[in-house]
Amino acid sequence: MPAGVLGTEVAPTLLGFAHVLGWAVYIGGAVLMEVVWRPSQEHIPPAQVNVVCSFMGRRYRWIALVALAVLFLSGVGLLLESGHLSTTSPIFRPPLVLSNSYGRTMLALTILWAFLFGLLLMLGVVAHPALHVRMSTDMSNEERRAARAAVGQAIRRMDVLLRVELAGAGLAAFLGTTLRFGGIL
Repeated sequence: MPAGVLGTEVAPTLLGFAHVLGWAVYIGGAVLMEVVWRPSQEHIPPAQVNVVCSFMGRRYRWIALVALAVLFLSGVGLLLESGHLSTTSPIFRPPLVLSNSYGRTMLALTILWAFLFGLLLMLGVVAHPALHVRMSTDMSNEERRAARAAVGQAIRRMDVLLRVELAGAGLAAFLGTTLRFGGIL
């Protein structure tokens, strides 16, 4: 096996390890949120769900963003090490061109990565904060009903977004496994 751009066989091994670890942490977190955390909320007293959900959401968001950053950086490193990507012109080298399956699959993975990153940002900036409405003692019954309805809608939106995220992560993992065989698209 020839030495990589960084000069040793160690670099591709470490990059590959970081890439696999990034996927394991990211998909593991998405599965944990959907399969373990969401159903367990039904068995937690309502007064505690808000606190625990806030903690879980913040923790998951940062872990997932770091995992996606590791995936991006290790993926670029692996492409550089393999010679498919270059720092000189032309940047994209065969097979990283759209005229073959590998290149099209890599393009789909890049788009999925950007989608998942954007979805995580949306979960953290829009969906998660909408779950945390503070009830005050001076609210009327109508205002309380409206606030509870808004939280219920935010929970349903969060459930849908988490399922979309899990499906997107699963699709990306599947597409990534096909690269070893030349891609699938």
